[in-house]
Amino acid sequence: MALEIRDAAPSEHDRLLSLVMAAYAQFDPFVSPEFVAGFRDDVRRLMNDPDTRVIVAELDSALAGTITFYPEGRTYDEDLPEGWACLRTLAVLPSARGRGVGRALMNECLVRARALGRSRMLLHTLEFMTAAIALHESLGFRREPDLDARGPKLTFLAYVVDL
Repeated sequence: MALEIRDAAPSEHDRLLSLVMAAYAQFDPFVSPEFVAGFRDDVRRLMNDPDTRVIVAELDSALAGTITFYPEGRTYDEDLPEGWACLRTLAVLPSARGRGVGRALMNECLVRARALGRSRMLLHTLEFMTAAIALHESLGFRREPDLDARGPKLTFLAYVVDL
């Protein structure tokens, strides 16, 4: 098994969108047409944003996962303290799960944040993403309810790790 972690190329936009939709399909109806439309715009914006890094994992030379890293957390949430980093949209193809792809992507973000001297990293997830929550907790992330993000239908649970 050859696993490579690298920054995404702008030409991979459509493939990354398909990867995320496949990874999140199990959460239907969360993956609604509105979510897809919003996420498509998000991916395009994030891939061209100098303040974010869309990172991909290739497993045996095929895209298997992605994550978005915010080196400066205030780009993600302007109310965060200075020196925080953030991540979002961890997605691993169902066929690649259990092979260390998600862990490798998370670790890449942690390594990059530490190299930049960041003090903490924040992420948001949903309560039904139990496998992701288990991964986050295994990497030292802990619940931080005061930083939860509440939407009209869902509450995004905040997790933080000290770096």
